Order: sequence, then C-alpha cells, then structure tokens
Amino acid sequence: MPARSFEVGKIPPEALVRIVYSHVGRRNPRLLIGPGIGRDIAAVRYDPILILTTDPITGTSTRIGEHSVEVNANDIATAGAKPVWYMCTILLPAGSSEKILSDIMKGIDRASRRLGITVARGHTEATRGLDRPIIAGFMIGERRGRVFRAEDIRVGDMIVLTKTAGIEGTAILASDYAHRLKQIPPEALRRARRFSSQISVVKEALTIAKVPGVRLIHDPTEGGILNASWELGEASHLGVEVWADKIPVAKETLMICSRLRLDPLKLMSSGCLLTVVDPRHVDRVVKALRKLRVGASLIGTITPIAEGRHYSINGEKSDLQPVPQDELYKLA
Repeated sequence: MPARSFEVGKIPPEALVRIVYSHVGRRNPRLLIGPGIGRDIAAVRYDPILILTTDPITGTSTRIGEHSVEVNANDIATAGAKPVWYMCTILLPAGSSEKILSDIMKGIDRASRRLGITVARGHTEATRGLDRPIIAGFMIGERRGRVFRAEDIRVGDMIVLTKTAGIEGTAILASDYAHRLKQIPPEALRRARRFSSQISVVKEALTIAKVPGVRLIHDPTEGGILNASWELGEASHLGVEVWADKIPVAKETLMICSRLRLDPLKLMSSGCLLTVVDPRHVDRVVKALRKLRVGASLIGTITPIAEGRHYSINGEKSDLQPVPQDELYKLA
C-alpha cells in the first residue's frame, strides 16, 4: 500500500503513534510524562544542574533527524554536561509523504540511542510555505560540579582545535551541491559525505571536560572557526589571536571550497571543538584527545582586550570580526 502524504495541519494520530512515538530514543524511568496524544508537556524527575540549549536545522534536508540530535547534544556536552532529554518541533511541507517523516524519526532515534538520549516531547505538523522539512531541536543536559563559563578565561590561555575546519559544511556541500562539483573525483565526494559521521563531539567534549585547566569548550557552528574564535573574545571580553595558517583543513574541504569559491575557515564547523586551556595543561588535553584518536591543534591564544582580536596568515594580521553569513548560505 503506498504511503500517504500529509495535508496542512497536525499529523494524524495514527501516523504519530506508528511513526513518531515508536522512535523516542533511550527509555528513562525518570521521564514521568513523555510523548503522547493529548499530552502538552513533558515531566522529568531531577536534582542536578540543568543545562539547556536549542538549535534548528535549516541549512540542509539531508540526515536532519541525526543532525538535530547531534548539534544540540554537542552544545550540552561543551558545558561538561551529559545530554539526556531531547525535544523538537518538526515542520513538514504540505503534501509530504509518510516516508519523509519516518526517515526523520528513524534518524532522531538512531542518534538518540547512540548518545544515550531520551526523546521527551515534540510537535509535528505539515504547513504551508516550506520547500523542505525544518526541525527546531531542544536539548536538556545534566551536570554535577562546575559549569564552564567564559568569565573564567584568562589572558595567556591557549586555544586548542579538534579535528578540522568546516566538517559539517563539507558534508552538506558534498550531498546537496554535488551537481556543482562534477569536476571533483566521485571518491573524494563520497569521503566528504562521510564527514557527517564526525559531527557528534559528545565523547571528546565530556572527556576533556574532566581535564584540569580547561576554562571553556566551544562548539563552532555557523561562520566556522573564525566566527567561533571571535565569539570566544566577545564572551570573555578579552582579545584573541588566531594563527589561521595553523588551522587544519581536510583536503576534501579544500577541494570543495576551492571549486565553489568559499572560505573553509568561515564554513559551518559542527564536529570540531575550540577549547580554551590554561597553558600549563595543554599537553594533558592533547593527550586525552589522542587517546580517543581525535586530532588536536594549537591555533591561538587569549590576549588583553587592548590588543584587539585578529587572525594571522604567514605573519600578516587581519581583524577578527563576526562572520555575517556562513559560506554555505552564499549558495542558497
């Protein structure tokens, strides 16, 4: 029997039960009220510090279920907190098939189970004015002990980058803009698409959060590494010096960005972390990451605000400014 498509309005109850409520991640006995028809809230028994975040997925229609869980979980993990509870609003274009919703929910379920997260609540409907599905995700994490704050950053602290620049953007470009990348070898594009498997940073964030001397962990997203570096300075009210030529960029990212005339340092970079560390403990952070087989590079330092914020390439300095638009959106 062919799958039905959805009219404008709420998703039919039968489809919710069959497609949505059967994909709610890890079961958790502390969830007192969970997803269900006629339920307007979620209720959770808790006592630790709660860490909350929210992020939508709008830049792609590929793997958006997984992406929504992963990018929201990443934010929680940068606080040294374990991501536990996930909620989302899923908006589908009118006429969307059940398969579209099923694929999204299966992705949410896979990522949630892999990261030990429970889907506590959500809302799903089809609506006018959309040309692709949209997810607005919300994640709650739990933390016992110190919560990382930008106010704890000090002049002289070092900035450590994990993995490479532009991970998420590379995966999206290789998937959604393949028609503009025909001159790139197919195997290189296949490797670039697999960058999506690197987007979760929960394991490495929770690992380095235990290392003494870690001041702050930041998750670069829109605007890439340069925007995230500027955000470190803005949040701490201090200066920043970034050695841009020491930022590692994967060859697949370089190939794709060169072809599309994009700057990889300003490209969506979920999948890597910027960690501000007391210089006396940098080696311990790098060692902890290497045990996880995660690459780490020293890319900058925190300076007095009077020295400003800048990045340098081959010794030539440029002002470090907020990136007004991620490189990915220049192609929209």
